[in-house]
Amino acid sequence: MRAFAQRLVCIWLVVSPVVSIAVQDAIFSNAIQRDKTIPNKTSPATGDVKPLKKVFLSDRSVTCNDGSQAGFYLRKSAHSKKWIIFLEGGWYCYDHHSCRNRWVKQRHFMTSSNWPETREVSGILSPSMEENPYWWNANHVFVPYCSSDSWSGSKKLDKRGLFSFMGSSIVLQVVRDLLPLGLENSTDLLLAGSSAGGTGVMINLDFVEELLHEQMNRTKIRVKGVTDSGWFLDRTPFAPTNKPAVEAIRKGMDLWQGRVPRRCREQYLDEPWRCYFGYRIYPTLKVQLFVFQWLFDEAQMDADNVGAPVTKQQWDYIHKMGDALRHSFQNVSAVFAPSCISHSVLTKRDWLNVNIDGISIADALHCWEQKTNKRRLKRRKNNRGKGKRRQNRTNRLNKTMGATQEESDEIGENFDRNKQKNAHRNRKRKNNNGKNANRRKANLIRPMGNVSKNNLSSINHPAWSGQQSKPRNAFNKKHCIHRRLERCSWPQCNHSCPKLHNPFTGEEMEFIELLKSFGLDMNSVANALGIDMETLNNMDQGELLNLLTQQAN
Repeated sequence: MRAFAQRLVCIWLVVSPVVSIAVQDAIFSNAIQRDKTIPNKTSPATGDVKPLKKVFLSDRSVTCNDGSQAGFYLRKSAHSKKWIIFLEGGWYCYDHHSCRNRWVKQRHFMTSSNWPETREVSGILSPSMEENPYWWNANHVFVPYCSSDSWSGSKKLDKRGLFSFMGSSIVLQVVRDLLPLGLENSTDLLLAGSSAGGTGVMINLDFVEELLHEQMNRTKIRVKGVTDSGWFLDRTPFAPTNKPAVEAIRKGMDLWQGRVPRRCREQYLDEPWRCYFGYRIYPTLKVQLFVFQWLFDEAQMDADNVGAPVTKQQWDYIHKMGDALRHSFQNVSAVFAPSCISHSVLTKRDWLNVNIDGISIADALHCWEQKTNKRRLKRRKNNRGKGKRRQNRTNRLNKTMGATQEESDEIGENFDRNKQKNAHRNRKRKNNNGKNANRRKANLIRPMGNVSKNNLSSINHPAWSGQQSKPRNAFNKKHCIHRRLERCSWPQCNHSCPKLHNPFTGEEMEFIELLKSFGLDMNSVANALGIDMETLNNMDQGELLNLLTQQAN
C-alpha cells in the first residue's frame, strides 16, 4: 500500500512543470489576489462594512525598497478591543542580481507607488461573520509587503545602495502609529502573517511585545502570534539551484542588516541567519505562537528544487520532507498541520474548509487564543492575591511592633481564628466545586453522546454548519487540542485539502478521475483496496479517500 501511495504522489507532482506558473504565483502572491476584489458581505452588527483604508506611516524615513512611503490598511471596529495585524508574504531578494530581477518582474513587492486607496482581504481579515466567525468584528490591519527581506531588515536607503530593506522597522512603526488610533486601549493583539509574512511574525513577535510592554508601558495588551506557511527547513536541496534557501538567507541577512530576536542570536552567534527557520527560532521565543503549516508546502518543495519525481530517490526526498516537517513540530505547543499540497491559508476565502478530524483551522486557532488568555488572567489573579497577602502580613507586623504584650497576644489569637475560618471555607468551596464538576460532566455527556471522528461533523457548530450561533462551551472544552498533526503521511489524503485541477483544462478533477487520466492500472488499485472494479468505478470520492486513508494508516 505504501508503494501505491508513493505512486499517487508521483502522479500529482509529475504535472508540476505544467502548473509551475500557478505554483509560483501561489508562492509569491500569498493567496491575496491583487487583481480580483472579493465583495464584502454585510454583518448584522455593523451594517454597511467599509473596506480597509490606506494609511502611510508617520515616520517618512521608514520606507519601501525604492524609498517610497511604507504604510498599512486599516479598518477600525467600535465594538472590539481585539486587533489583528497581518503581514503580507511574497518571498524575498538577497543580492544585487535577484533584487534587480524582482524590481523588473515583481515591482509591486518593492514600492507603494501604485497602492490603491482601499483594499479588501478575505479569511481572518474578512468583516463577514459567515466567512470569519471569530474575528469578523476585530480591528483589522493589513500591512503590504514592500521590503523584500522577510520583514527583518533595518537598512536605510543611502547613496551607495539601490534599495532600502526596512521590514522590521516597518512592523514596529506600524505598531507605534496604531497606538493613538485605538491600539493603546486594546486588550489583545494578534500578529499574523503568511509565507514570508509568517517568517516575519516569528522574527518580530518578541520585538513587538518589548515595544508595547517595556518601551510604551502598555502591559495590559496581550500579544500573540500566528505564522501561516512560514515554517521553512534549512535542508540541503535535492538538486543544485540558483536560489538555495540557506545560502540566500545567509546573503540576504547581510544585505538587509537583518534583525533577529536577542535570545535566538545568542544561541546562534556564528550563524544568526539560522533564526529565519521556524524550528530554530521557536524555542527562543518569549511570546506564544500558533503554527499553521501544510506538510507538503509548495514553497518548501520549490526551495528544495525537487522537480518532477521520476526516480525513487526524488520521491524519497519528498516523503522525507514531510517527515522532517512533522518532526520539527515535536516541541511546538500549538500547531495545525494538514497533509496537503498547498501554500498559505489565512487570507483565503475558503479557509474554514480546511480541517483535521473535523476541527477547522479557525476553531483550533480560536480555542488556543481563548485558553492562553485564561491562563494569563489566572496568573495575574494569583499574583494579585500574593501581593494582598504580603501587604496583610506587613500590616500585622507593623501593628504588633507598636502594641503591648496583651494587645499582641489578642492580635495573634484573631489571626489564628481567621486562618481556621479561611481553611474551613476553602474546604467547603472545594467540595462544592467537585459536585458542580460532576453535574457539568453529566450534562455534557447527555446531549452529546459519544463524540467520535465519525460523528463529529454532525455537531451543530458555526465553523462547519454555516449557522451563526455561539460556540458550544462543552464542545470546546472537550475537543480543544492545540496540537493537530495529520496522521496520514502521504499528500492529499485529507478530505479538506485544496482541490486538484486538471493542468490542461483548469477544471477541478475528481480523485478517481485523476488516477485514470494518467493511465494508472485501476485493476491494481482495486486489488490493493480489496474491492472489485465495478465498486471502484461507482465509489464516491469521499468514500475512496476515506478507504485510501485507512489503508495508508
